Amino acid sequence: MDYEGGASSAGTATNAFNDKVDANVMSGSQIDPSGPADDSSATSKRVNKKLKQRRVLSKGEHPEENERRSGIIYFQSLPPFFTVTRMREEMSKFGEIGRIYLQAEKRRNASNAKGKRRKRFTEGWVEFKDKSLAKRVAASLNNTAVGGKRRSAARETLWTMKYLSRFKWTHLKEQLTYEHKVEQQRMRAEISQAKRQANFFAEQVEKGEQLRKLEEKVLKKGGVWEKFQRQVQQRTVVRKNAKREKTSSASDEQLMKMIFAE
Repeated sequence: MDYEGGASSAGTATNAFNDKVDANVMSGSQIDPSGPADDSSATSKRVNKKLKQRRVLSKGEHPEENERRSGIIYFQSLPPFFTVTRMREEMSKFGEIGRIYLQAEKRRNASNAKGKRRKRFTEGWVEFKDKSLAKRVAASLNNTAVGGKRRSAARETLWTMKYLSRFKWTHLKEQLTYEHKVEQQRMRAEISQAKRQANFFAEQVEKGEQLRKLEEKVLKKGGVWEKFQRQVQQRTVVRKNAKREKTSSASDEQLMKMIFAE
């Protein structure tokens, strides 16, 4: 009896396993016959795969190395209607170009200007990948005509550029950040000063209104309201100086008469 019971239980387990396999096959899943995998080994495999996918940068691709080899040219003035795109087109004729920054012209009373004005740039910085090339470009193009089409506004304009020795793009970003902070601080100071003036004017207007109401109240009750009048002291020093000038001129006339007297 015990054997039959054991056999029946074994058969039940086998049937349950077969049913589970059939269900997995129908759902498209697979059964790992070796049992559950080790989590640590799977994690290490993923890490090794990511490390293999990472590409080691060569010497020429390193950012610090590229910046060390680069050179920057400073343009004191730019040809009319030149933009970043136009500057890149012109400078790319001589070699590989990196970053470009052009300083826009500050417009005064921009809100009162009628119509749309084309943005103009006053100065700029151009980064060359090779600093030796930047030196040659600055030496050859400085004080030369821009050229171009006959009707171009920049045809007769001269290039005014200079190679900045030991000057990198990080230095330019630091300089622009500092100038931006100084400009913001100046604007905050001007705004605070304007607010103080406006508050002082409002306080004086309110004080004058209170004095006017107080004056009307006193006069209605039959009182006397004395208005304060500022006493201005006369300038006696000017008159003394005038008397001195008269006496000095009279003494000069007497001296001349004594010299040229017959």
